[in-house]
Amino acid sequence: MECPKCGHRQLDTVKCESCGIYFAKFHAQQVPSPSTGQRIGLGAIALTAAISAVTVMFVMRGHTPQTHSNRYPGIDTQPNATQLSAAQVTSAEATPNKLTSPAEPLLGLAAQIAKASPPRNAIEAARNATVLIKTGWGSGSGFILDSQCRVITNRHVVDTNGTRVANMVIDPQVQSRIVNAQQHLQVSIANAQRLRSEWTSQPGHNMDIVELAAHIKLMQTKLAELSNTRQTISDKVESSGREGFSVTLVDGTVFEGLHAEISTNTDLALVRLPADHCPYISTGNSMALKLGERLFTIGNPLGLTDSVTAGVFSGQQNLNDQRVLQTDAPINHGNSGGPLITENSQVVGINTMVLAGAQGIGFAIPIETVFQEFSELK
Repeated sequence: MECPKCGHRQLDTVKCESCGIYFAKFHAQQVPSPSTGQRIGLGAIALTAAISAVTVMFVMRGHTPQTHSNRYPGIDTQPNATQLSAAQVTSAEATPNKLTSPAEPLLGLAAQIAKASPPRNAIEAARNATVLIKTGWGSGSGFILDSQCRVITNRHVVDTNGTRVANMVIDPQVQSRIVNAQQHLQVSIANAQRLRSEWTSQPGHNMDIVELAAHIKLMQTKLAELSNTRQTISDKVESSGREGFSVTLVDGTVFEGLHAEISTNTDLALVRLPADHCPYISTGNSMALKLGERLFTIGNPLGLTDSVTAGVFSGQQNLNDQRVLQTDAPINHGNSGGPLITENSQVVGINTMVLAGAQGIGFAIPIETVFQEFSELK
């Protein structure tokens, strides 16, 4: 191996014995960062956390490089130094979260979860640090960011501001479904009332009239509930929010009565679990992502716990003057707050929304935004 800087020859392929430079780092200095893409309007965006049964009953029922020493409890994913690319070293240096630690014996929850669900690869290690969040009005996902058991999720998953949650949930697509359901009920009620009137003038329909009257009353109740959907959601959120929410780990461990620190600027929230020595997902560098790079999402879509979906990095966009990551990895209701990760299981984003009426267009908040919003994590 010849040092590209001083010309010294040696066998070590990691660091020059003469001038002391790291070879991969020396080549990394010319790696460019992608530029921000076009802007997207809020009107076309749909949040992805599941909503409560109150509404659902009627209308609806994330290859970046591993860069540091072993970061996945129980898994050795450290590549050979000769395999490190310039972009990988750049990613390591640009990562805002300095959580690197040498391999050490597993303790606390990390040991408990590794025993219950031994991770066989980097993706399963990230799954072990992904959580299910349940509130009184719905469910979503989150992930453990560090060994101190701090969890990141979306604000709209754990927000207790009823009005704000209702306004986010009732997007144009859902509102259209509500209107259609209202119209259908109105027609059905009118037809049933007309039939009841006909039966009233005919003998032998007494029981039919009683049953039809009960059915009409039920439809009228549903119609009234649909008309008050926004207020119903708001009331349910604020009522349930006082009791807190629960976080369930992959081995079934449940923490209840939790509350979150809410970001005022972005759709992010920080939750502290009453535990220590947690398994966690190492942070990557979203700015180092390349178009077409393989990405994975982990979460609990539509009640399917610990589900993994795959796609690619489609680019970065601008949403309300905030940078977001675009991916075609499927993001569904319940994926909100879950991690968008690379093949080496570094989290580069927080899954948060999809483009309404489109397929394969999902968005994630860059991981760097987490450290901008919550200073205690820096």
